[in-house]
Amino acid sequence: MKLQERRALITGSGRGIGEQIALRLAQEGARVALLARDRQELRSTGEKIEKIGAEHLIVPADLNSEGQIREAVRGVVDQWGGIDILVNNAGMLGPVGPTQDLEYSAWMETLQVNLGGCYLCCAFTLPGMIERRRGKIINLSGGGAVSPRPNFGAYSASKAAIVRFTETLAAEVAEYGIDVNAISPGAINTAMLR
Repeated sequence: MKLQERRALITGSGRGIGEQIALRLAQEGARVALLARDRQELRSTGEKIEKIGAEHLIVPADLNSEGQIREAVRGVVDQWGGIDILVNNAGMLGPVGPTQDLEYSAWMETLQVNLGGCYLCCAFTLPGMIERRRGKIINLSGGGAVSPRPNFGAYSASKAAIVRFTETLAAEVAEYGIDVNAISPGAINTAMLR
């Protein structure tokens, strides 16, 4: 198994792409910490990981809450001694429609969850990676980062920002042996897409 004893934290791992990433990492031997808001969805993913025979933790948290993210990361570090792999998968589409018709608060919430949550998870996970001089961070971008998506302005802006944040962070931490990459999986038939 390629990831034996590696400790991974995956956001948005209660369903969809995040769940599949968590299951694949578990199949490769990683210990998997599942982070999302919905405890029932996390328990469902956890049951699937148990069937694989991998170790997992359930760490419910809202990516809109700095305190909850800090506590979630601290809980994983306290339990397992560190995090080797961080996958920032969680995201939301946000308000859909012409820019002039959207509510500012909903628009900004999308940036807070998609970009702010990614930033906070990185910021709280990086000190341990820097200390150990190794780590992998994977940030999920999206179609909105590579071409215009009319009526999805908040989503597109957040995903484009994730790409530039990823590039910047990769340059900042390369000297510590930490790899930071963004991937854009494209349209996948998940609950969010539906």
